[in-house]
Amino acid sequence: MTDEPKNAVSPTRDVSFISGPGLRLAARLYLPSPERDRKTGIVFCHGFGGVKEGTPVGLCDRLALEGYTALSFDYRGFGGSEGPRGHLVPHEQVQDAIHAVEFLSRDFGLHPDRLGIYGTSFGGGIALMACAQLPQIKSAFVTVPVVSGDHWLRSVCRYYEYLDIKQRAHAAVAQKAHTGQMPLVDRFDLVPPDPKSRERHVVAQQFTLETFLHVSHHEPLSVVDKIKIPVGVIGIKGDMLVPHEQTEWLYERLVGPKNLFFFPRGYHHSVYAELLDPVAERSIDWFNQHLGYQP
Repeated sequence: MTDEPKNAVSPTRDVSFISGPGLRLAARLYLPSPERDRKTGIVFCHGFGGVKEGTPVGLCDRLALEGYTALSFDYRGFGGSEGPRGHLVPHEQVQDAIHAVEFLSRDFGLHPDRLGIYGTSFGGGIALMACAQLPQIKSAFVTVPVVSGDHWLRSVCRYYEYLDIKQRAHAAVAQKAHTGQMPLVDRFDLVPPDPKSRERHVVAQQFTLETFLHVSHHEPLSVVDKIKIPVGVIGIKGDMLVPHEQTEWLYERLVGPKNLFFFPRGYHHSVYAELLDPVAERSIDWFNQHLGYQP
């Protein structure tokens, strides 16, 4: 890795692109210096309700300082992007990720065979589903991924809570069918937090209630056998938000070149905080190996 100081910051440029039914999505480019430019692009897919100003910043900075052009973006309905507020539909987020890769592949002077994707938490599953659909993606790296939406929801809820929220979500769909309105609830009503997540998410955030149904049908594991590209994976044994078994299931089903590393200590959000340096080092080493760059 580069000998740049850890607090170095790469130049950025705010941009936008179109996804879905003509929705404009807000995005941010992290740009390498001309002398380090690898002509290689990485799209960052952040987690549940995340925005480009949040968790991607530290990782995207490090990618850019290493010579990568990194793109972080807001999914439709979140951050600075257009779309119904707080309405999370996984297959639509996959579309957004695919459009982000297509956007990055044009007009930025990148080599067409040097495009990768990085997904974290809920964005890990989104990134994997994009890989299964878009051959332009040549390598992927995912951390603490959600690869089974229904298993995840069941793991964070008591069973009666799971059944209650699911019933309310069906009622919300019926209401929308008649009135066009989508009831909103707090994120913690959909996904009860572990103590560390509650400490981290101090600003209230709302989602449509029917988001619960969409997430419960989100199964990236069902497409993993279609992914032939190299995929690096990181999990945390002490993850209290997403069961580490999901990381193991993913690794077992991957059929292409792969690598798995588990941190023995930490919690779900440690990959953005105290573990960011080793996570960045491992992901950059992975992309260095598998995106065909020759100095």
